[in-house]
Amino acid sequence: MRPFPARAAPLLAALLLPGAAPAATPAAPAPVAGTPAILVAYPPADHRVAFDHVILEGMVTPGATLTVSGTPVPTGPDGLYMTWWPLKPGGNDLRLIARTPARPGQSARSATRILRVTRTVPRTLPAAPTLLTRESVTPAQPTELWDAAGDTPQERQIPVRFQGSPGGRATARLAGLPAQPLREGPSGTYSGALDVPATARLSSATITVTLTGRDGRSASAPAPGRVTSTPGAARTVTTPPGTVPGPGLNASSTRLTTPQGAPLLYPRDGTTYRAVGRVGTDLRVRLAPGVSALVTAAQTAPVGFAPPPAPDGGPISIDPDPGQLTLRLPLGPARPPFTLTQTGDRTLRLTLYATPTRPLTPPDPSDPRLTRLTLSTPTPGVIQLDLTLSAPLWGFTATADGDSLRLTTRQPPTPDPTRPLQGRVITLDPGHGGTQNGGAGSLGTPEKNLTLPIALMTAQLLQAQGATVILTRDTDLTLGLYERGLIAETAGSDLLISIHANALPDGRDPRGTRGPEVYYTHQQARDPAQAILTALRAGLPDLGPGAGLKPDADLALTRPTTQPSLLIETAYLTDPGNLRILNSPDGQRRIAQAIADGISAYYAGLAGQ
Repeated sequence: MRPFPARAAPLLAALLLPGAAPAATPAAPAPVAGTPAILVAYPPADHRVAFDHVILEGMVTPGATLTVSGTPVPTGPDGLYMTWWPLKPGGNDLRLIARTPARPGQSARSATRILRVTRTVPRTLPAAPTLLTRESVTPAQPTELWDAAGDTPQERQIPVRFQGSPGGRATARLAGLPAQPLREGPSGTYSGALDVPATARLSSATITVTLTGRDGRSASAPAPGRVTSTPGAARTVTTPPGTVPGPGLNASSTRLTTPQGAPLLYPRDGTTYRAVGRVGTDLRVRLAPGVSALVTAAQTAPVGFAPPPAPDGGPISIDPDPGQLTLRLPLGPARPPFTLTQTGDRTLRLTLYATPTRPLTPPDPSDPRLTRLTLSTPTPGVIQLDLTLSAPLWGFTATADGDSLRLTTRQPPTPDPTRPLQGRVITLDPGHGGTQNGGAGSLGTPEKNLTLPIALMTAQLLQAQGATVILTRDTDLTLGLYERGLIAETAGSDLLISIHANALPDGRDPRGTRGPEVYYTHQQARDPAQAILTALRAGLPDLGPGAGLKPDADLALTRPTTQPSLLIETAYLTDPGNLRILNSPDGQRRIAQAIADGISAYYAGLAGQ
């Protein structure tokens, strides 16, 4: 944890003075009087892209002109260029030539750089002769079923896919079982699913796909992934201690997904599952009848072949804690999987995948912080606990504690109306840092060196209003994604705010895309996100309005639930005007002021001002 350092104050004072130099000034590639230099910030050398254009951006020596493969490309007074460059299929050798004009006593100078960019184009097969791309056949990984009799028919299906000549008829066959048809769509892509019988016993059985084309000929190929079905081989596994960095972080490195790959569940240390199969390096676990999930096998430890114990059940209790509402669900030694989801401003749902030996019963309803608590069983093996609180949610977690599952909801602060930030603890995260440069620095400064001065200035502005500010980094330091969230969680922060600059990925035309965006996952972060967005739009109309709020984000720094967590994309690195604002001392000050104003306005609203 890094509280805002006193040694940074002189730097911040300089940053806040009119005309002060930025924390990281863009370095010109070369003096104007010498040979011009060419900086290509993006794409990198020998880049491969599957699109017909690429964002070509960087800078030349101010005053130089630029041509790319003979075509003039506009440059700004600062040497910035940014263009949406077309690509032909295959290799593209872009010849960049920068020229400075002749001047008294100095002849014209030029510099050349060759940048190779390869546009990859998917191979398309002719309708005839009938061909099948063997390396496209999936499944590519082995599949094992350890309790097929307990699976639903959908859970026993093996997805199959391959590329071949268009307009044909395709089938897939598992070992000696009957062939099953596959469908075509899009053209030349054939897919479907093979049904494995519940009673089948298979050992590394081969899946063979066959395509009969328009010319009447057939082609066949085996899938690399084989299929094994071994009844009675289900086993119990657990999430080992020390796997989960913090109860509110929700790390994608440990989460369970649906069989289709969608996020489903974030386990806690000790969470125990019934593993009923394997797909490549993942275990397939059965959360409830008909509900499967995938978890990376290396993130679990074997417990044995006996099923995990059932939770005890019984009355739910409430801890006498005035600072937060803490409910305890009696589980005994069981550690079943669960999900915790905010469903409204004041509502929270705990979904427990288990069947207790005794029914869970609601607690004493007299607690003034709890308006309503309902228990239901929507499907066999699943219990839903729905909470309605008397105040809006302000952080929530659930984790095993002794013989119970401890569900904690924080109470919103009651700021002083005359000084709403007094005593508030706010964690600011300057995005990237150290070995993580972030977005390209087309003016010579990568994203990591743009977010840091903005965060430092924001910290000073918040501190001046009485807030305690925690900076995840105050220097050019490499930090892990979840290390940043853990800093906020450990500090008991009111807010976690990660500061970034945006950039478009390959395949997106950058022209016209600009302005701020604020991302959040949980509804508890919506109001501070809106307050900051409003302040950014008011304080920096020259950025453009941007796309605004981005709810339901699946980002490492918006998923933490211990406090409202959000991520600000202040402006676009792929827009020339936005980029110049991000690189200017004045622009950085204005962004910092807007973020601080938004936070202050949010707390003032809580105080009733």
